[in-house]
Amino acid sequence: MILYAGLGGVIGFIGGLIGLVLGVIRFPFILEAETSASIAAGTNLSVSTVGAISGTINHYRQKNIDFKIFLVIALSGAFGAFIGSFLTNLVSAVILLCLIIIIISYEAMDLMIKSRKVSRGANRNYDSKLVASTGSNTIDKEDISNTTSIDSIDGHKIREISKESGIGFSVGLLGGMVGLVLGSIRMPAMISILKLPTGIAIGTDLASSAFMGIVGLIGHLINNNIDFVILTLMSPTAMLGAFLGSKFTNKIDESKMKFVISIVLIVIAAAMFLRLFGLVYSSYIFL
Repeated sequence: MILYAGLGGVIGFIGGLIGLVLGVIRFPFILEAETSASIAAGTNLSVSTVGAISGTINHYRQKNIDFKIFLVIALSGAFGAFIGSFLTNLVSAVILLCLIIIIISYEAMDLMIKSRKVSRGANRNYDSKLVASTGSNTIDKEDISNTTSIDSIDGHKIREISKESGIGFSVGLLGGMVGLVLGSIRMPAMISILKLPTGIAIGTDLASSAFMGIVGLIGHLINNNIDFVILTLMSPTAMLGAFLGSKFTNKIDESKMKFVISIVLIVIAAAMFLRLFGLVYSSYIFL
């Protein structure tokens, strides 16, 4: 009981800090206590969801959530996950996991390289800035109104929404096919593709994970795939850990935060590799 409560708190703290639910790390421990993989999956998702909700509340208070991006990514991601759930048998799980491991590993290396570069500009005033359509530099809204035509602004908005919905749908589709939320892919993509400040990407991704977790949780509740004993043990500490972890997000330097995220992504990739190895090994034994 102490072990599971402690795991809930530690994983929740790290997840709240960097904006990931880290279900792939928690799942093997829950699976050890269950006789059914479906119950383990439902319980794991439940703990991830309540932790994500708790962390999201604090990120909202710290203004770390871009609600426009959240709506686009959450809705497109939910739609993609819905479509992906019907395509589970279309592509081998081994191929999908290999693809996910490659993507996460690439993003980890990319963030690690970026963490070595000097952080440019403060991100505290993000809500008063827009990303210029010609690059990643930001300019004030008032300057845009004076120097940019309405058509170019509209074109910029369309391109941004296309990027956001593309990230949400593609990650949701892939996640729906393998049964994972895949915030470990979505959040780094917000940083590298959408050029979001790390704190905003963390809060927005955690909010998106909470939304999609709630949708998935409803299905597991209907199918009675939740172990309420494990949920009772891990949920309180997961919520507390995520809430406390989210308090430190804005206190860590941008470059250091990217380095921390890259290290956690490497751990996630290693955990998925072990899962892949187990899947291949079990298939070999079965044959």
